[in-house]
Amino acid sequence: MMQNLIILGFLKKNPASGYDIKKFIQKELGVFSDLENQSIYYPLSRMEKEELIDKTATPGSQRQRKYIYSITAKGEKAFGQLCRKALLSQSRPFMELDIVLYFLPFLDRERIIPLLRLRLRFLRKVTKWLDLKYEELKNAGINLRLLLEHHNKLAATEISFIKQVIAAVKK
Repeated sequence: MMQNLIILGFLKKNPASGYDIKKFIQKELGVFSDLENQSIYYPLSRMEKEELIDKTATPGSQRQRKYIYSITAKGEKAFGQLCRKALLSQSRPFMELDIVLYFLPFLDRERIIPLLRLRLRFLRKVTKWLDLKYEELKNAGINLRLLLEHHNKLAATEISFIKQVIAAVKK
């Protein structure tokens, strides 16, 4: 679902090659989704079969040929439905950390504290990246600023919580 939403949303801006879509996902959405390292061509092929997108070959020899994808009317409708479904979703984010917390009494505190500190270091890097990105995109649309702000608040909350967990484990 999310992969289709991202691809269709990107193609709403303008037609693009699979490479362009992949680079967009890596550069702009990598930190927000788990699609960064996934193949883009299988979902493009599937979406083409579902008539959500069209594929047009650029002129040139077989080796130089590139395919450009564009959203169809059916894809426009599907994009709207996917956005609606995502906005109305009542699923909560699941974090593997939550399961570990349940089993915390069975873990060696001398081993867990350094791991929690590593998680804190990672979250601080994420926060720094989000702050830099926010500054870089300060003149961008409200959509990007809200996305960055949302993730910054999530990271700040998790940092605060991890500190609380470390303090509890130390006791």
